[in-house]
Amino acid sequence: MSSPTPRKLGAQEAIRKFCVACMGGSYLLVAQCTESACPLHEFRQSPAPDAPKTTRPPVRAIRRQCLACCCGDRARVRACAASPACKEPFEPCVLWRFRLGSRPEIFERRKKKARSTLLTLPGLTLEKTETA
Repeated sequence: MSSPTPRKLGAQEAIRKFCVACMGGSYLLVAQCTESACPLHEFRQSPAPDAPKTTRPPVRAIRRQCLACCCGDRARVRACAASPACKEPFEPCVLWRFRLGSRPEIFERRKKKARSTLLTLPGLTLEKTETA
């Protein structure tokens, strides 16, 4: 019998898990965290039902965290080796799926659309060829 595939975490859940790992596995320390300079600070706990909505989506905060982790180098963020399938000496990062600043489904959709769109340059006209 094969094992079921693990459920993919949402951005808010991934942030929560990352913060718990950062604080040594203590949920209490996450609640007491005073590091307001951390991009993930406002998302570290599940929002209360009556709490006001934040202005920035959690995936944007993850992007900022990944940029901070990679010293601001966007190429290093894109090439990050801490994927869930990574091997030693790396440790998998729960934020990896969201490192590009959007949900993975949306990123793949944009990439697919960009591949199918013709690139046109100013002053260049392409004649359409008719197919029978």
